[in-house]
Amino acid sequence: MNTKPIPAVLALIAGFVTCIMSFVQGIDVVVFAKRFVFVCLIFYVIGTVICIVINMNFKEMAKEDEQDESPTEDESKDEDEQDESPTEDESEDEDEQDDNVDMTKNDDA
Repeated sequence: MNTKPIPAVLALIAGFVTCIMSFVQGIDVVVFAKRFVFVCLIFYVIGTVICIVINMNFKEMAKEDEQDESPTEDESKDEDEQDESPTEDESEDEDEQDDNVDMTKNDDA
């Protein structure tokens, strides 16, 4: 999961809300600038913590999924053996093809 933009997006949303509230309240520009920087920094830190927690949890989940999905050696050997052995239909088709080849050789002689 791409969690890289989470801190920046969270800080920008918080800054936007702070901006709107400051204009509505008619706050002085210097006070607004201080609040804006403070809010953006605080929410950037919160977003970074959230990003770290999400990444840690997804790494653990990914490791568990890989372990669940990977077949054991015995199972993979069984699957390989099943793939190599022809089915009954395939065996009959091969026998018919062999008979056809034998018949054409007899016709030439």
